[in-house]
Amino acid sequence: MLENKKTTPAILQLTIDGIFKMYFEDPRNLPELRRFLKAYLELSDDDLSTIQILNPGLLKDDFNDKGFTVDLLLTIKSGDSLHIEMQTNDHTNFKERVQLCNARKAGQQVKVGETYSQVKRTISLVVTNFPVFSDNKKFHEKILMRREDGEIFTNVQELNLIDLTRVSFEEPNSTEKYLWAKLFQVTTLEELEMVAKESEEMAEAAEKLLRISADERAQAYALSRDNAAFARQLHEHGLREESRDKRTIEIIENGLKNDIPIETITIMTGLSAEEIEKLREDKG
Repeated sequence: MLENKKTTPAILQLTIDGIFKMYFEDPRNLPELRRFLKAYLELSDDDLSTIQILNPGLLKDDFNDKGFTVDLLLTIKSGDSLHIEMQTNDHTNFKERVQLCNARKAGQQVKVGETYSQVKRTISLVVTNFPVFSDNKKFHEKILMRREDGEIFTNVQELNLIDLTRVSFEEPNSTEKYLWAKLFQVTTLEELEMVAKESEEMAEAAEKLLRISADERAQAYALSRDNAAFARQLHEHGLREESRDKRTIEIIENGLKNDIPIETITIMTGLSAEEIEKLREDKG
């Protein structure tokens, strides 16, 4: 039974990148970070006995280089680097970005005069809320550099993709990696309790998601992201004027349904508060 459910206004989803970052960066949630990593990566308890969270910005080697900022950048006891990221939108060239980000971190290990024997692994773990491979039914895909016959050429760079669109709450799968994927998908208290019932470890992870959901700073961030998504919809549709077409109304109704303040909708659309209230009444 979840202890703090009565005091939590709404569940904040781990698919929101900032909530993902707040959850796993919290020192109190270090056991959850270890379990999450161990569920998907071939790392031992000893490997994860020491975790250092680094500045997530990957430095440029040259002024003209492309810069990268990731959600979490870690090093573990072995010296291997872990790049952890939550991706909710299928941006153009997603695959190229992930690969270059991994390569940038790997390439920064060796300095002039050093030998390549010092190179440690760079492991990327990217959670996506969209399908990366249209022909793939697996929700966890591990990618390494291989020869044509399948022999591994090197494991210095490793990419792990977790596709949440391949995960269903109806699936009777209680493996830890599947339960973590379910936790990412949680949107209601009922779903959170379903995950919490699976094990003591998942109950603790769920309780800590409840705690961050009750945090005012986290709530403010989630609301700002909702507002930003709403604004992006309007911008993409070209709706900063007083347009009343069907798509405009759909976007505004969606904003109202997701508790975007009327004042915000007024500023973004140019419609008056009275017009927006009229839309709410007509819909209600």
